[in-house]
Amino acid sequence: MPESGSGHPHPSGLYFSVDLHLHTNRGSSDSNLEPKDLVERARAIGIGAVCITEHDTMWDAREIAEMAADSGVIFLRGMEVTTDMGHIGAFGLERYVGGIYKLAELRRVVDGEGGVLVANHPFRYKLDPRFSFINPDHEPIDASFPDRAAKLKIFELVDAIEVLNGACSEDENVFALQVARHLGMAEVAGSDSHSAGSVGFVTTLLDAPVKTERELIEAIKSKRCRAGRGLLKGALAAFDLPDYLRPE
Repeated sequence: MPESGSGHPHPSGLYFSVDLHLHTNRGSSDSNLEPKDLVERARAIGIGAVCITEHDTMWDAREIAEMAADSGVIFLRGMEVTTDMGHIGAFGLERYVGGIYKLAELRRVVDGEGGVLVANHPFRYKLDPRFSFINPDHEPIDASFPDRAAKLKIFELVDAIEVLNGACSEDENVFALQVARHLGMAEVAGSDSHSAGSVGFVTTLLDAPVKTERELIEAIKSKRCRAGRGLLKGALAAFDLPDYLRPE
């Protein structure tokens, strides 16, 4: 496992990398990532584990197990649920359940299964007024006040924040990290890959290997995770706030 960076309360040392968020063309119509290409890519980059999180649907557990057995790569299941408060990474479910498009209901269902919820890319398109036409809130969030953004209802209903998303801008990711630090919430990362080349571009770093979805859930619940990047360059580093935003 690659060596971690520093500058965060999490102990330094060796980490296990997981791509917590990606889509294949098997279950996500906007993806061109073939499952067989995902297997080859995961082998090539030496990642610890890969979570397949299709839009509003899940792979069958037996198919995931067969894929892992045939490839020698650890594959885990999740789902990116489209809710009334944004895209939510859900872990611990067996299938899509009616009504979970409302985040409060998704929270109730996931609690019943002992799972976890992640606010995926919570500030995508929300910091720049130029994108107000695709921002459901119709006005940008003031990036000078992460404490105000931390009061959004979505963060009361999730266990973790995706502070590093491979398809978000640096400003959006840094702001998400500021909010997570303000709230003291678990920090995770996912490539949000829809093609082979970006798998593992950013990863969640765990302090110990996981082999099952349950072990992954427990690691996130206990905040034994953080965000990192650089795996594809062979220089993994923890994602942290820039110096000018760090407390004195």
